[in-house]
Amino acid sequence: MFNAPRRTNPSLAQSAFLNSAGSSYPDPLASSTPNPGTAGYGDVDPWSGLPSPTRSGTPRRDSEEAITQPDLGAGGGFGGEAARAGDGGGLNGLIADPPALYLSLLDQMDTTPSGDVSISSVHRLLSTSKLPAAAIERIINLTARDKSSLARPEFICALALVALAQSSDSPEPDISIEALVSSLPNLPFPSLFIPAATTSSVIRTEPPVASPSLLTSSPWDTSPRVPTARAPAAQEDTSYTNGYDVGSGVHAVEPSGYSTGSGLAGDAANPEAEAERGYWKRLEKVDVELIKEREGWFLQKYKVTSDKRGGETVSRRYSDFVWLLDCMLRRYPFRILPSLPPKKMSPDAMFLEQRRKGLQRFLGMIVNHPILREDGALNVFLTEPNFEAWRKRVKVSTDEESANKRLSKSEEMNIPADLDEKLGILRDHLPALMGSYQKLVVLAERSLGRLMAASADSSRFALGLHTVGEEMPRCCYRAGAGGGGRCSLCEGVGRGLAEVAESWTKVAEEGERRATVILLGSIEALKAQRDLYVAFRDLFIRHDKLSKDSVDALRKKVETRLKKIEALRAAAKPNWEVEVDKLVSGNEQDNSLITSLLARRVFIRACMWHELSVVFHSRQAAQATLGWREFAKVESEAGEVVTGIWEGLRERLERMPVE
Repeated sequence: MFNAPRRTNPSLAQSAFLNSAGSSYPDPLASSTPNPGTAGYGDVDPWSGLPSPTRSGTPRRDSEEAITQPDLGAGGGFGGEAARAGDGGGLNGLIADPPALYLSLLDQMDTTPSGDVSISSVHRLLSTSKLPAAAIERIINLTARDKSSLARPEFICALALVALAQSSDSPEPDISIEALVSSLPNLPFPSLFIPAATTSSVIRTEPPVASPSLLTSSPWDTSPRVPTARAPAAQEDTSYTNGYDVGSGVHAVEPSGYSTGSGLAGDAANPEAEAERGYWKRLEKVDVELIKEREGWFLQKYKVTSDKRGGETVSRRYSDFVWLLDCMLRRYPFRILPSLPPKKMSPDAMFLEQRRKGLQRFLGMIVNHPILREDGALNVFLTEPNFEAWRKRVKVSTDEESANKRLSKSEEMNIPADLDEKLGILRDHLPALMGSYQKLVVLAERSLGRLMAASADSSRFALGLHTVGEEMPRCCYRAGAGGGGRCSLCEGVGRGLAEVAESWTKVAEEGERRATVILLGSIEALKAQRDLYVAFRDLFIRHDKLSKDSVDALRKKVETRLKKIEALRAAAKPNWEVEVDKLVSGNEQDNSLITSLLARRVFIRACMWHELSVVFHSRQAAQATLGWREFAKVESEAGEVVTGIWEGLRERLERMPVE
C-alpha cells in the first residue's frame, strides 16, 4: 500500500497542489519483508498500523478548478534572486527557495513535526491580513481544496496570494495563480502577524462565560460599541507519553466497583512483582526529536534526552539504535525487547515522524524495564556525547546474561512447576490480543482522520459565514442612495452571522486540539500496548530458537566414554591407563559443560517467569487502565467545551434581529 507508485508531475507548482493521499491513509512503516519466524503466531506486523495522519485524503472532484501552472520555469524570479537561478524562477522558484519571512511563518504555524499547517491555523493567520472574508476564503479554497491541512508548497503559495491581494488597489482583487505568476518579480511581502491562539494544539477554547456586558449588550446592535475583552484561554498539558508512560498524569484513585488488587497473594509470593507495584509512578521519560539538518544525502539524526540521566541531549543516528538493539538481543535474549521501526531510502516527512515515534516507544520500553534499564551500554547510549568515537575505542561484551549471573536458592524455588502451562496459555491467546489491538490502532487512526476532516470543515463553515456576513449588508436594496446607505436589519444579521462563524472557528480549534491530544496520547497508548504483545511474541520466537542446548547429546557422549573406559580396564592392554585418562578428562569437561547448560536452563526459566509475572503482567494492566482513563478524560472535557460554545451562541442568537 505504502510502496505503491505515486503520481508525479514535472511541474513543482502542479505537484504541490495534487492530493497524493487516497481515501485511506498509507502505511509509512510497512515493510515488504516479512518478519522471519512469525509463522504460527498470527500475521500481525507491528508496523502495519495506519500512520497518524497529517492531512485528509479526500479525492478531488474532476469538476473543480485545478490549480496548475502550465510552464512556470520561464517565469520571473522573486526578489531578483530566483530570476538569476535560471530554471528555478517563477512560482517554482518561490516554492523551492522562499524568502526567510515565509519560512519563519511556516515554522511558527507548524506546531507538529508533520510539515503541514491545519486549515484552522491558516484561517487564524490570514484573518490578521485585514483582507475581506471573501478573499481569505478564495485563498484557502485555492490552496487547500478538500484537504484538512496545507503542505509547505501550498502554505507558501497562500502567503504569496495574500501579498498579491494586499498589493492590489481594487476592492475585489484578482486572486488566481495566473495573476500571482505575473506579479512575482515585484511582489511585496505579506503583512501578517502570528495571532495569540495559533498554538491550537495546547490552547483550550473555554466556553463563553456569562458576564454583565455580554447579557446587556447585543452583538447585532449596529451602533458603535466597545469590544468586550475575552477571558484568557487555559492551557492543556499535552506532553507526549512515550513507551510505558501512558496517562501518568492521571490521579491514581481506583473507581468504585473495580478491584485495586492485581493478585495480592501471587505478588506476596513474588518479591520482584511486589517491588514493581506502582512502577508507572517512577517512569523514566526519553524524548526523541528529529534533527532537520542531514549529514549528506541519507544520514538522519535524532536528539535523545532522558529526564533521569542528567537531562543532557545527545545526537544519535538510526544505526546507533540498531547497535543498541543488537547488544540487547545478544545480552538479554530471554527478556521482553521491543522492535525497531524499519528503515527506508528517501523517506518523506510522514515516514520520518512515524519512525521517530517508534524510536521513542522503543527507548521508553527499554529504560523502564526493571532489568534492562541498568545496562551499561544503554546508559552510554543515552549519555555519551561522542558515541561514534566511544564505539571505536571500546569493545563491548555481548555475552549472554546467563554467563555472568547466578540464581539464588530462593530465586530458583520461586519458579513455578507449571511455568510451561502458564506460558502456554499466553502463547495461545497472543495472536488474538495482537490482532485486536492492531484493529484498535487502525480504527483510532481512522477516527483521527475523520476528526481532522471535521475540524477543517468547521473552518470552512466559518469562512463561508464570514463571507456571507460581509456581503449581506452590501447587497441590500436599502444600501443604495434611496435607503440612506445603511440597513440596520441586514447589518445586524451580518453581525450575527459573524458571531456564528466565530463559534465555528472555536469548534475547529477545539477539534484540532482534541486531535493533537489523541495523536500524542491515545493512539500512542494503543500502539504501546500493541508493541508489548508483539515484543512477547518475539520473545517466544527467540526462546524456541535459542533455548535449545546439547545436554542430551553430551550425556550420551559421557555414557559412551564410561562404557569404553570399563572395556579398556577389563582388557588391560599395554598403555591402557593413558587412554583411560584421556577419556576421563573428556568426561570431566563434558560434565562441567552439562552443569553450565543445566544452570542456563534454570536461568532461562527464571527469565521467562520474571518477564511474564513481573514485566508483562504489570505493564499490560497499567497501560490499559491509565490509557483509557486519559482518553475518557479528554473526550469528556472536549464535549464540555463544545457544549459551552454552542450554549453561549444560542443565548446570543436570541437577540439576533429577525425583521
